Amino acid sequence: MTTHTDQDGSVRSSIHVAVPPERAFEVFTGGIDSWWIREHHLLPGELKEVGIDPHEGGRLWEQNDAGEVCAWGRVLTWDPPRTFAFAWLIGTDWQPPTPDAPSSRVTVTFTPTDTGTQVDLVHDRLDAHGPGWPGMRASVAGEGGWPTLLQRYGAAV
Repeated sequence: MTTHTDQDGSVRSSIHVAVPPERAFEVFTGGIDSWWIREHHLLPGELKEVGIDPHEGGRLWEQNDAGEVCAWGRVLTWDPPRTFAFAWLIGTDWQPPTPDAPSSRVTVTFTPTDTGTQVDLVHDRLDAHGPGWPGMRASVAGEGGWPTLLQRYGAAV
């Protein structure tokens, strides 16, 4: 697995998984609740579930143990088993986003290889979040960010 930050401020992480792209895509999207870090949530209380509505315009959402739901992303591209992209609506304050929240973009591609699937994740346009965005970039690129999430994803596949 590799992760690096580009000059333009984007974060890139990659992992190879030993399953076909169809399975890799399904576990990343439909199975997100099985590999998401339970401490990564915006609502008070405990994270009960995290999910993705499987269509363009769908939500990335979380539900807490009190039954409250927070949408923190919006599906931009739904092209199984090749590409999944979403608008990251979480701001630099790491609070539930407002309806007019600015967004960065996360694009995940699934490329078949001789031994499985290359999964490449790019989180770009982070500067759209305004002041404090370099701290967000450091968080999503660091320990507990996309590298850790992809490791957990790889173990779940």
